[in-house]
Amino acid sequence: MRQIEGGSLHDLQDGMGQDPLYQAHGAQLEISVPGLSKANAQRSPQPFWDVLAEGRAAVDALPQAVRIGRGTPLGAATPKQLREIGELLERTHIFDGTTVELPAQIAQWARTSTKQERAGIKVQLRLRAGYGGLDRVMVTGGKGNDNPYFRSMLDLETAVPGQVYLFDTGYSKLATYDAIRKHGSELVSILHESITVELVEERVVATLATAQGYTIHSDRIVYLGTGKTRSRYRWRLIDATDTQGQRRTIVSSLLDEPAERLTQLRAYRWTIEIVFRWLKRVLQLDTLISYSPGGIQMQVAVALITYGVLLLYHAGGALSLKTLQRRVKRTLHEALFAAGVAEGERRAHARQTRRDAGLPLLRAAG
Repeated sequence: MRQIEGGSLHDLQDGMGQDPLYQAHGAQLEISVPGLSKANAQRSPQPFWDVLAEGRAAVDALPQAVRIGRGTPLGAATPKQLREIGELLERTHIFDGTTVELPAQIAQWARTSTKQERAGIKVQLRLRAGYGGLDRVMVTGGKGNDNPYFRSMLDLETAVPGQVYLFDTGYSKLATYDAIRKHGSELVSILHESITVELVEERVVATLATAQGYTIHSDRIVYLGTGKTRSRYRWRLIDATDTQGQRRTIVSSLLDEPAERLTQLRAYRWTIEIVFRWLKRVLQLDTLISYSPGGIQMQVAVALITYGVLLLYHAGGALSLKTLQRRVKRTLHEALFAAGVAEGERRAHARQTRRDAGLPLLRAAG
């Protein structure tokens, strides 16, 4: 309710208890914010992860024509640009992590810096490019890099070859890069500054300025790493300045794709940033109810379940998460009111039955 309605828990508490519409339909609920926080700390988050798994499966089962992004992908640029990378998007998985800050004095178990008294957790999320479907999720510690979770975010043991994995510098372990290549899949990322480069071939840059606003400075074939960490594969490095004026080196196993296409795919990585922004700002993932490990996992799961519901309510055409949120909010109200009306009719029927039988009326219990 809170993540669809918006506002604070106290707003929801007041609305559910005092709103005359809820009163008129008998759908009032008493919510204690401290009680809810305490209850969430004690509940097992597993049932919520199970519901999330069902939601992910339901999104995957949507007809292809309905899936978000088959015609107009989430975060789309222009139809022409999307057609150019459409085949790659069909098999691309985007993953990244976002930090959720916690009060350091309360969540001491999640401290990331005792000197600065900071605490937090990370939500590691993987999306299927092209329609924004939920793919994988992990809740991890907020301290350190993401390399320990790199293999868990992949699916090399079960996926068919030919996948494309799109991620950022937080996942930069060369051994895992090699495992992706050995699996028969591809990757696109940003080269970590600590990785050693050995030049093999300098290619001619055919297009300096791309349609997306990137400027390509160089296109190289290289070996990566040294000693025991050296990769046995050849890699592609595209040195480019993006639309924000940042100069980055794109690393990829796609040796034969045009350089401009790799910058297109790199730009599409912002899809997951859009989802993170919605989870935090709109679905209020960064305003937690409970600061216990289980309570946090529960709220992460509920936020992702809500996002999945928005995807399931999408019926094709242009995607607007705000419009979907309004639609789900309206439907949720209708369901609550219908439940309240049904309960009111049930109670009225029970009272009438007791009157007809000459029995004393029972006092309504909360």
